[in-house]
Amino acid sequence: MRPIWWTQATPIGEVVVVSGPDGVHRIWFDSDNANGAVETAAIVGVAREGRDRVVARQLDEWFGGSRRTFSLAVAWPDDLSPFARTVLETLVARVPWGETVSYGELAELAGRARAARAVGSIMAGNLVPFVVPCHRVIAAGGRIGGYGGGRDAIGLKRWLLEREGVHVRGKCPPAREVAIPSNP
Repeated sequence: MRPIWWTQATPIGEVVVVSGPDGVHRIWFDSDNANGAVETAAIVGVAREGRDRVVARQLDEWFGGSRRTFSLAVAWPDDLSPFARTVLETLVARVPWGETVSYGELAELAGRARAARAVGSIMAGNLVPFVVPCHRVIAAGGRIGGYGGGRDAIGLKRWLLEREGVHVRGKCPPAREVAIPSNP
């Protein structure tokens, strides 16, 4: 069975999802790139044959607030470096809903304390946002940092953090000061 793609409505607009038997391959959430995502999916031979009900349901639950973690496999690209995979898997395993981590802290958690810039590049290349919650990674000193969300990327990152209970006012608070919601 080959991967399939579909569009799915979310509170941030439509996302394009590519999923296959080996897991979720890609999620595009930038409305400016959605048409390009559809064209790219078609070019690489991904079919539009409905939707993966499990993936679609978990995305709906996550955006609806009833799900805080995904139980989905990720189809990691073949060219993903071992360090990049370690960083992405560490983010999923160690930074739960309602918490943030700096690029440097995530580099340290992944075993390379001096690789904060590399972690930033890895976050920028994350193919499966939300499932791998790169929005939870902030800049040193508590600044919100960058995000690949199109025209209002920082606003989108702020919205994603605030819906998880991370109260962002101006600058994002440092990870150690973030209040974790008591009622998950």
